[in-house]
Amino acid sequence: MQNIMINLNKWIETHFFNKIPMVVAVINREFNIVKANDAFEKMFGTWRNKKCFSVYKDRESMCPSCKGAEAFNDGIPRVTEEIGYNKNGKIIYYIQHTTPIFDEKGNIPFLVEMTIDTTELKQIRKEHHLLFEQVPCNILLIDKNLRVVKANKKVTQSFGRTEGNYCYEAFKGKSEKCEECPAQESFNDGKMHTGFSTVKDKNGEIIHFHVTTLPLKLTGNSFDWVMEMAVDITQLKQLEKEKIEAERLATVGETVAGLAHGIKNLLTGLEGGMYMLNTGITKGKIDRVQKGLEMLDRNVTRISMFVKEFLSFSKGREINVQNDNPEKIAKEVVDLYSQRAEELGIELKYEFLGEISPAPMDYEGIHECLTNLIGNAIDACRLSDKQGKYHVNLKVYEKDSIIYYEVIDDGCGMDYEVKKKVFTTFFTTKGLGGTGLGLLTTKKIIQEHGGKIEMESEEGKGTIFRIILPRDHLPEVKQKNG
Repeated sequence: MQNIMINLNKWIETHFFNKIPMVVAVINREFNIVKANDAFEKMFGTWRNKKCFSVYKDRESMCPSCKGAEAFNDGIPRVTEEIGYNKNGKIIYYIQHTTPIFDEKGNIPFLVEMTIDTTELKQIRKEHHLLFEQVPCNILLIDKNLRVVKANKKVTQSFGRTEGNYCYEAFKGKSEKCEECPAQESFNDGKMHTGFSTVKDKNGEIIHFHVTTLPLKLTGNSFDWVMEMAVDITQLKQLEKEKIEAERLATVGETVAGLAHGIKNLLTGLEGGMYMLNTGITKGKIDRVQKGLEMLDRNVTRISMFVKEFLSFSKGREINVQNDNPEKIAKEVVDLYSQRAEELGIELKYEFLGEISPAPMDYEGIHECLTNLIGNAIDACRLSDKQGKYHVNLKVYEKDSIIYYEVIDDGCGMDYEVKKKVFTTFFTTKGLGGTGLGLLTTKKIIQEHGGKIEMESEEGKGTIFRIILPRDHLPEVKQKNG
């Protein structure tokens, strides 16, 4: 055992110094390097007969704030961050541990300096910091208590200092956490989550964000922090609103362009009625007079209906948005048509698939859309020549924060040519019984709600109209003044 210890001590004395995976040098009181290991020479180059400040800093005189001199004076070890030059003359960053060596009398003849190169780490930190601060979106680090640990420059510019505050306090002025919180979801399952948020900045301006959260700092199976990235989509929201308005105006333009054709047809009907009336009076034929009056009455009724629907469609009234129950609107429309459907021998059903929380909607607008679609579905069944019982089904459900209304019928369906024209101006399959504005009005209202309407139809089998309303695209509820 004694021989083993002797050999170990000998190996330490002769080899250990150069085997240490750290840069080590011994400095005397004249700041000469008296001994250095291979790692030192690999980093700083030759050191023999040189001063420490010459090797480390490429200086000709002592450093103004020499930590080695302080350690010689007070005997206290030090850890400092330094900037110097490597053997190739390139700037390097390093952490230096300076430890005084005491002799038997308590004097300090030497210092041992151990150096760790942090140049690469420093560069990575610099790049990460630059990315964190300069990335053109809001970035937060949030802890498990939903407190803001760190926020980048863009967050501070928009919301002021937020570190240490709960995120729901800092950005929404709430006293309790939000019901839908992507950060909390990331803490719960360790996965990335997305969502939408509407907040006010420090100037009171409303900002719409698309939020992405992902966990950071994995410790075992849990996460200490979540990083939240919020991209400002306020301008996109405005562009969406402008796009909807542009589409509405474009449709109105198409309607006006086609108005002459509609008026021409109505005038032709009036002229026909007047002709029958005049010739009946001239020739003294009461039946011809009666027929002329019926034609005039029918076309005047059509004119009245046409003008009312056209004005309703073109005036672009501002929707009245309140938090309403999507299911309640649908149920009311079904109740409205139930008697008519029963009289026609059509089975009208209503399906409510799961709970749907209130949503910002124009009650009357959505009611009108469903009224148009249910009415059309009943007419499609009435006009079909298939044998057997007909069915109209209204479904309401929500999936992935999207509210769906589906009106399904097994009526006559539509062929390819009809499907192409179904949303065009003045197109109707009801002859004198329709103006062709019902579906256009429906489409306009759905667009004003940030949604869209889809259609599937097969001739002889039936049709599905599907209203799709993403919650994050729905209009905001306007606060009443006073």
